[in-house]
Amino acid sequence: MDTRLTFVGAVLFVAGTLILALLLGRILRRITFRGEKANRIPPKSTRFWQVLIAIILIVIAQAFFWLSSQLEYFRPLPADGRFAQLRVEHTGDPVQSLDVQYVPLSADSVGLPNRFFLSGDSWRFFGEVIDFKFARKYLRLPERAYKTVRFEGRFLGRLPQHASGALLNENLLEGGSSQAFRLFRDSRYLKWFARVDSFSTDYVITEKIDSIAVKLEPDGTVGLERGK
Repeated sequence: MDTRLTFVGAVLFVAGTLILALLLGRILRRITFRGEKANRIPPKSTRFWQVLIAIILIVIAQAFFWLSSQLEYFRPLPADGRFAQLRVEHTGDPVQSLDVQYVPLSADSVGLPNRFFLSGDSWRFFGEVIDFKFARKYLRLPERAYKTVRFEGRFLGRLPQHASGALLNENLLEGGSSQAFRLFRDSRYLKWFARVDSFSTDYVITEKIDSIAVKLEPDGTVGLERGK
């Protein structure tokens, strides 16, 4: 997904740089022009709007490069909404209480597993969804892309003995929340390009071992199918 954005950014950057170089060459030729010969025609002067167009192309190219880097970990959301496999084991340890293995899915392929520990007898997670509008039509981006950004652990029951030290209450995945997500969420002037939404679960208690298929429903809720 980010490769297409990088390619478009590279094309715009090269175009803007070439235009700027040509205009700069014209300015230098005009500065060094000598009018001793009457039949010589001085180079055309450079217009401000021409320089402005070149600068705008370069700025837009940089924006595409930045967006590409921000969308590095976003994955196309499959048509059935199933986007991850999750395995949570209650270890009994007062600090490393939950052994979590989270494997994101991209279409029919399986991503790299994320393994980490949380403190608690329950867990929940948060994620982000980007719905590409203009970008989907003209840049061939997926209709929707997702990223799970954070897991949290918590003791809903009584805090176990020796658990008063530093607890592993949170674990960020793949850089955490995306700046692009916050930009599209907070700026009303970019709604034409993409819309965003977030998803999360309530706290889920794991007593022994849970193996779960994770699915994003059409209404934005997260479905957890145990035993999948």
